[in-house]
Amino acid sequence: MAPKSKGGGAEEKAKEVLTAVLLADSFTQRFRPITVEKPKVLLPLVNVPLLEYTLEWLALNKVEEILVFCCAHADQIKAHLADSKWLKQRSPRVSTVVSTNCLSLGEAMRSLDQKDIIKGTFILVSGDTVSNMDLGPALAAHKERADRDKDAIMTMVRTDLIDTNISICSPEVLLMFSDNFDYQSLKRDFVAGTLSEEELGKKIHCHILQGEYAARVHNLRSYDAVSRDLLARWAFPFVPDTNVFYKAGPWGPSSYRYARGHKYLEAVTGCSRSAQLGRLLAVGAGAAIGDGCIVSQSVLGRGVSIGKNCRITGCYLQDGVVIGDNVTASHALLCEGVVVGSGATISPGVVLSYGVVVGPRHTVPAYAIVSLCKQITTEVSLSDDELEYASAGRVSSSSGRPPARRARNSTSGGGRQPRRSNAASDSESSSSSSSSDSDSSSEESSSSSTFGDTLGVKSMEKPSALAVKAAQVLAGGDKDQKAQIAGQVSELGFAVHLVGEGGAGYEWPMTDGYSAELYSIAPPPMTLAEHVYDSDAENDAAGGASDDAAGPGTARGAADEPGERSGGAGRGGAALDPETVFMQEVGETFLRCVKERFAETNAVIELNGLKIAEDRTFADCARYIFTAMLQLCLPCPGWVSPEYGCLFPADAPDSSSKDGKLALLSRFKQQLGEWGNLLRRFLRSEDDQVELLLTLEEFCGAEGVFDTDSSGTAFAPLFANLLQLLYDGEVVEEAAITSWAAEKEHADEGEKLFLQKSAAFLAWLKEAEEDDSDEEDSDE
Repeated sequence: MAPKSKGGGAEEKAKEVLTAVLLADSFTQRFRPITVEKPKVLLPLVNVPLLEYTLEWLALNKVEEILVFCCAHADQIKAHLADSKWLKQRSPRVSTVVSTNCLSLGEAMRSLDQKDIIKGTFILVSGDTVSNMDLGPALAAHKERADRDKDAIMTMVRTDLIDTNISICSPEVLLMFSDNFDYQSLKRDFVAGTLSEEELGKKIHCHILQGEYAARVHNLRSYDAVSRDLLARWAFPFVPDTNVFYKAGPWGPSSYRYARGHKYLEAVTGCSRSAQLGRLLAVGAGAAIGDGCIVSQSVLGRGVSIGKNCRITGCYLQDGVVIGDNVTASHALLCEGVVVGSGATISPGVVLSYGVVVGPRHTVPAYAIVSLCKQITTEVSLSDDELEYASAGRVSSSSGRPPARRARNSTSGGGRQPRRSNAASDSESSSSSSSSDSDSSSEESSSSSTFGDTLGVKSMEKPSALAVKAAQVLAGGDKDQKAQIAGQVSELGFAVHLVGEGGAGYEWPMTDGYSAELYSIAPPPMTLAEHVYDSDAENDAAGGASDDAAGPGTARGAADEPGERSGGAGRGGAALDPETVFMQEVGETFLRCVKERFAETNAVIELNGLKIAEDRTFADCARYIFTAMLQLCLPCPGWVSPEYGCLFPADAPDSSSKDGKLALLSRFKQQLGEWGNLLRRFLRSEDDQVELLLTLEEFCGAEGVFDTDSSGTAFAPLFANLLQLLYDGEVVEEAAITSWAAEKEHADEGEKLFLQKSAAFLAWLKEAEEDDSDEEDSDE
């Protein structure tokens, strides 16, 4: 036999099929009660199911094989794929993998490893990810690193330090999940565990996107943000008017046309001539908008009907929603089949799940969540897939949790319930039917079975037939029909305080510790003084099994409890203006870095996370880092949390005396020596440095956000000395000081106080510049 060619390995590697694992279950509860009835990946985002964005992006990047991993509502996902183009084309090959026992990402990865269907490098992505990035550079870099170093096992894609839930993985990742049963989430368990085990030498790299879009819809706030990004064309070519997404139904294929102001209207749309359509708007085919309506910053699905004289702002109306006359709706999500009676008001942050009816002239209070499904009261927090499969009797009677949940650091004994041996418990699915399909059907049909002996309540993963019928009659029945069901409606016990008389729906109260203002679909109130907590930490505290990133709000707060704001102007419920809130946020984040002795790089990450969460500039952060450094030279101000009081001196030097001035300058010089490099990293331009000097004026003059705290006036006599220290420390350049002085020359006399105090320093600076110029001339 002829010897094998030495290049055979390279040829085999070249034939490696590029595979993607698309997780169609997020293993979280943040979209309940919507996801009790429908999987999150099939929720419409600008009238297109979330799953389609991820599939189109993978196809655009020439991924050859896509494995859609399904847990909860697998039958709906399979039906959607069967009705789409994906199973009818050769490339990419799309198939589903169904595993009903998986309750976390870790269990999904172990299931894939057991099936042994992934042989090479693969893409791991969540089915709620929207991106237009080119995978090529990241994939090539990962493979190049893996060729040089077999311990380079993963590359995580990030955009502006925010995780996109896109990872490029070596096959060894699956094996590591199988070897560590305590790995449940990707970031909190796998990444942290891998990097902490230094003796193994495994490496995880990051690929930072530049000029490309990637985001994950992990809660209602990000649902709203990503929707607006799509309407504003940030994710091109995945925008409505390219009509690349599959769309069927009675109105046929997608037919959006683009109009000025980021408006997208499908070809068959009924809009009154007197209706006003604002910017950032998408209207699906078959939608009807009545006379005198004003609609803006909203997404209207197909077949939506809006009556006369309505005001719709920042809302998401899914297919078939019916709005009566004179309705006002603001920043709300209304699912398919919702009916809103005439004269009603939908307040910001409201979520109305499928088929809910709101009675005429009723006001739904802010942040209310209503569904035709009854919320199940349990002692534990159940995820969406736990709810779906609990009806099959898989909940332990002692704990209330499904037996598939593994105990950490335990593979046998009482700490872990045995896996079912039946093939239907962990089955692979394709276009042909299997035993798991029949099991799934039987499980879902038994909607009346109980959760378990200890829970003592009915499984309501689907609304009762009686509730659905009552809602339909209340929405469109005549007086006689409504009279006939009056007794049944009374027995159903709908939440009248939320849906009004003639309405249908049950209340879904917020989970303990969940901040409606921060994570709802409505913009946060301008007076909100809460901190945005890391979502993983929050979910741990609530007992959930989350693998979601915190999204835009990853900055940790210093308050002890969610919704509790420590400090001065915010105490006693007094409203804080947004700039004051941000100043205090930056100040306390910086103080935490000081107290916990953060390295400069880690401090930059913390502060940059806050910058991203608040959509601010580097200069905005630099201004308040600087004033926090100045305040560290004085006694603790009232707005600072008590835990940071130890960082401040007990007394303030007398700045009217020479010794006091020297003491105060010495304190600031010490702060500048320790944190000057951090400050410089947030000053990116001359304009940023000028902004810093203008803020120094406000601080020394107790103006702007500092008008309630006059402690900064202690530095007023030292303004010129501070300029000198900033200049000598290379924090502020000569050009910035000159620009600041030139800007002040044209100000009113009352605003030239600090310019006059700096006259001697500015003259010295000018003379030094002239001397340098003369020396250069003489050298020539």
